[in-house]
Amino acid sequence: MTSLDPRLAEFATRVQPCLRRDAPEAFWEAEPALQALLSSGYITDALNRDLGALREDPTHFGNWRPSEWLLHRGPGYALAVARFELTRRFIHALPFYGMLSPLGGASLRYRRYRLPPAYDNPVFTPGLTLVPDGEGSLAAGEIMRLHSDRYAYDFQLSEPALVVKLSTAAIRPLEWLFSRDQLQSWQANDADLSYTQLRVAADVLGKFAHQSSLPALKLLGEHPHHSVRWAAIQSLGRLSRSEAIAYLQQALQDRHPHIRRAAQKTLDQIQKK
Repeated sequence: MTSLDPRLAEFATRVQPCLRRDAPEAFWEAEPALQALLSSGYITDALNRDLGALREDPTHFGNWRPSEWLLHRGPGYALAVARFELTRRFIHALPFYGMLSPLGGASLRYRRYRLPPAYDNPVFTPGLTLVPDGEGSLAAGEIMRLHSDRYAYDFQLSEPALVVKLSTAAIRPLEWLFSRDQLQSWQANDADLSYTQLRVAADVLGKFAHQSSLPALKLLGEHPHHSVRWAAIQSLGRLSRSEAIAYLQQALQDRHPHIRRAAQKTLDQIQKK
């Protein structure tokens, strides 16, 4: 912590107690800390320092991504300056809590939608419809709370905008995408990149089909994320029929309905052979 700018260090000290797994709503208690950081001039100073470092050393990389400049990452949260592009193709139901504050003089217009009554984040259901719930405008320096457990937000942009974003780590497993025209659920993506990586890893192990991969696949078959569990069970079938059947039978009692249905369908197909 001593290497941080004192303003950022103070911010991190104040935010960390607001990140509690047993009480996600405590995150909103971090708003005064974000407001103090925005008022301190830290964002401008940090940008000037980073650009100065780039001027002195053209190979300086920093924490820049295609549409985001990461200012700080702490246990369970991240602070960044994000570039909001023009209106996106889909309306995203976010898997994390967040707070936004526009930079510059322009305000940020948005529409808010209530998530469908049948919305259950871990169990993607196509065709559920968002419910319009008003619109508003966020001025520079103001802070907007993203209550992503209840709402999806659609930002209306005539030109790209820079926004300070404080967000938690994913607190739900999926990010749902809703079509802009019909407001219906279209697809869902893993909220955490590690879930996707583990699914790919399970698939690769299955294709290698080496017996030494059995312990790893059995471990992934117990993973908390349902898509990782199912990828592991599928790959087990390439290494050991008996192990795969045992996991399929266990999956009949899985907590996720998609896994239960897929396991039953697969066992039925095995019995027909």
